Amino acid sequence: MSRRRQAGGIGRILEKLERNVEAGNYYDAFQMYNSIYNRLIGERKLEDGVKLLISGSLMFLAHKQDEHGTELSVLLGDHLLTHHTSPSVELNDQLIEVIKRFDRSSPGRARFIPKVFKWSKMYTEHGDPRIHKACAEVYLLETDYATCCTHCQYLDLDGVQFYSQTLIEVARVRAYNSELGLIITWAVLQFLTLKRTEHARRIFKLYTAQHPAITTPFPYQEPLLNFIQFLIQAIDRRSPQLVKVLRDKYSKSLSRDPSFSVSIEKILRVYFNEVPQSSGSLGGLGGLMQSLFGGGESAGTAQSAVPVVEDADLD
Repeated sequence: MSRRRQAGGIGRILEKLERNVEAGNYYDAFQMYNSIYNRLIGERKLEDGVKLLISGSLMFLAHKQDEHGTELSVLLGDHLLTHHTSPSVELNDQLIEVIKRFDRSSPGRARFIPKVFKWSKMYTEHGDPRIHKACAEVYLLETDYATCCTHCQYLDLDGVQFYSQTLIEVARVRAYNSELGLIITWAVLQFLTLKRTEHARRIFKLYTAQHPAITTPFPYQEPLLNFIQFLIQAIDRRSPQLVKVLRDKYSKSLSRDPSFSVSIEKILRVYFNEVPQSSGSLGGLGGLMQSLFGGGESAGTAQSAVPVVEDADLD
């Protein structure tokens, strides 16, 4: 409370509005939030406008008023984009808090998260890794592995340990031992299509070291694991010819999921400027991988929230 008093006028306004919400005067409070926000914007008090919308979003969502919470959070996302609000650790933490406050069933989350990442991508290539990590944690708790892993593609190097543990959990609950190579192959290929070589190297090392069913060192019993080991070496050697040799040698194993061949073509493009034979976006799951990761929100929320690599992006 003292911190809000120090904030002056906006602090007192927020206290009054929050008391209205806590008293159950939801409609009146929502109208007041909108009216005061418009007044603040008219006075160019943009920072106060952000504080107001964050406070209102959190209050309404905490009181299970999803419609009002959604409208204010969407307005918050629009504000960040329209006024080019600079990111900060404090602001990102508050946005994460709003994301986590949504119920799983809330359609508002699917509207808010894409706006947050569209804004965040104005300042970082793929969106802030900490926000991606928070989203990944939310979807992991909901066992929405597809959406979780989509966000994990954009973690920083320190976050790769979390991603590895997530993949091991997916393998444990969804895959047969014969499929454990499929999961890490998909993850490594996705990192490489984004030219995140060190991420690919680290997650492969962690996964093969920590997965309880992988009991022998290289060369592995699972052909796809050997393929990934050699593929990373080929990229380190800057050898597109070796990548193609590996693609042909392991074609039978790679044919288990059609997304693998598309990813390899894109890897040849991003590392060696070779024109791919087919077009299409990355980040999707082939039929077998879809069955392992499940559907979840990956076809909606995650792919609209997270940048997807298209051919045009590689030019």
